Amino acid sequence: MSFWDHLLRGNESRGNNAASCSDPSKLAFLDVEVGLGDNKVHDIGVVTGDGAMSHSASKDNALGMLRDADFICGHNIIHHDLKYLFDNEGSCIVHHDYSDKTKEWIAVDTLYMSPLLFPERPYHRLLKDDKLQTDQLNNPVNDCMKARDLLMDEIAEWSRLTHEMRSFYRYLLQGNAEFDGFLKLVSGYCKEEDNAEIGSVQEAASLIARTFDGQICGHSDLEMMIERHPVALAYALALAGTSDYRSVTPPWVLYNYPEVEYLLHLLRHTRCAEGCAYCGKSLDLHYNLKLFFGFDQFRKYDGESLQENAARAAVEGKSLLAIFPTGGGKSLTFQLPALMAGRAVRGLTVVISPLQSLMKDQVDNLAARGITDAVTVNGLLDPIDRANAIERVRDGEASLLYISPEMLRSKTIEKVLLGRTIVRIVIDEAHCFSAWGQDFRIEYMHIADFIRQLQKKKGQSLPIPVSCFTATAKPKVVSDITDYFRDRLNLELKLYTTDAARTNLHYSVLYRSNNDKYPTLRSLLYDSRGPAIVYVTRTRKAEEIAKRLTQDGLEAKAFHGQMEIEEKVQAQDDFMNNRVRIIVATSAFGMGVDKSDVSLVVHYEISDSLENYIQEAGRAGRDVN
Repeated sequence: MSFWDHLLRGNESRGNNAASCSDPSKLAFLDVEVGLGDNKVHDIGVVTGDGAMSHSASKDNALGMLRDADFICGHNIIHHDLKYLFDNEGSCIVHHDYSDKTKEWIAVDTLYMSPLLFPERPYHRLLKDDKLQTDQLNNPVNDCMKARDLLMDEIAEWSRLTHEMRSFYRYLLQGNAEFDGFLKLVSGYCKEEDNAEIGSVQEAASLIARTFDGQICGHSDLEMMIERHPVALAYALALAGTSDYRSVTPPWVLYNYPEVEYLLHLLRHTRCAEGCAYCGKSLDLHYNLKLFFGFDQFRKYDGESLQENAARAAVEGKSLLAIFPTGGGKSLTFQLPALMAGRAVRGLTVVISPLQSLMKDQVDNLAARGITDAVTVNGLLDPIDRANAIERVRDGEASLLYISPEMLRSKTIEKVLLGRTIVRIVIDEAHCFSAWGQDFRIEYMHIADFIRQLQKKKGQSLPIPVSCFTATAKPKVVSDITDYFRDRLNLELKLYTTDAARTNLHYSVLYRSNNDKYPTLRSLLYDSRGPAIVYVTRTRKAEEIAKRLTQDGLEAKAFHGQMEIEEKVQAQDDFMNNRVRIIVATSAFGMGVDKSDVSLVVHYEISDSLENYIQEAGRAGRDVN
């Protein structure tokens, strides 16, 4: 049924009392084109309800077209178009003095209702974020017609809502200029009982709780939310009711109503003490561990539940520093909470790591499990893949974003993060914060400033929690990391640590002269049939050893920081997918291969620190607890 049919049918069913808002001729659609440089009106489009059109820069001409209408409709007109045509902003009641009379209109803005009525991916076909998608550039008449189509769809969608949803949306939105015009328009043709007002905050809270039973925490303080943040609550509930977890709140909504993130956190990401149907499933660690990874229990170390405790702290919104042995299941500790938050609040977890190869490995490993929520943006990507990755984050397809610390200086990354709900910042290789660590990186010192600015620009009331991970850390390094976040962000990091020993690994030291080193390496690789990593300290040596091994019938590939991007990606893919059994890598590059079945690690040349040696040796035996 068309927009006009809706209006005319409403008029017929209720008599003449609703004539003013049911008669198509009483509606007009407006779009004002303003120059970005001079901030002046360059063009005005008007389309009336009876089909008349005007395309002119003349304000008088536009006002003449609007004279017989009772409703002025458009997209983002409350805070844009009306202030240029009427010097009116922030009110849905518009006045103008003609020569013979004073005219009053009701402004209907299609922008603010669209995320409420079309919260589900792929969103409304006429919208791209807060903009109308038009076929003709800078054509205000075309924009008017698109706004007319959008309003038609919004009214149709409003009529499909249950009586209960229409009632509490009206209660939450009334009294706000952005919504009042639409509510006044639809009140003319909706059923009489839909216009019955909710009598109290308690009645509204009870109605919302029943409607969203099992979709929000059963013990949420809805009355407080209704009283303090009614509009933000409406947007939060619209998202909570979607079935596609990739649906996200549009960035412009988060900018104008930053409380939406806070309310979603309370409704769907804060486990209640009493227990309820929602929290008992969606926020339960063991249920989600089985759901996402197929595991019945977490890994333990000497009887200690380090992995579970760290994951639980993250789900509870705490900041932490976890010292995990290499290959000790660190990734799951932040991936599981990230996936849970992605489903619960459509949140994004940002993982900062200096190891580009490790980022790709983790994304690939998740994809192998059927989890496509993770993307990486780093120097290994070509421009097309990079653009696609950023678009996936922007569109809500990603719950995990892996980036290097240098990427925090990218304006593109900042803009993307401002448009998403950021639930956690994960910092891998956290020893890089400390000059006492084995691999201090000055880029890490920028992380706190970035987080602080991000919180400020987003207007967040809750601090973004952080999770720091490292395989080994001296007491001074631990102190440097915790002091950094305490001093810079006022965050207290809870420490989770265990013995770094890996009981399933066997270490051997073979004393060989220079002439005997290569023959011994070759023998070790002949005897070991599983995947193997050989560490060296120089790029030339990596190329040389890989070439000699291949000539001796042991196909190997080099991997180091001086290789072209395509070569590095190909070498890593070949190793990860068992097309080549042996990889020869420089320890200086810090290869972060996360391959579960590595059976042998050989340090052909010794690492430059004990910490690096432990991390590199720990690449082996990850498929055994």
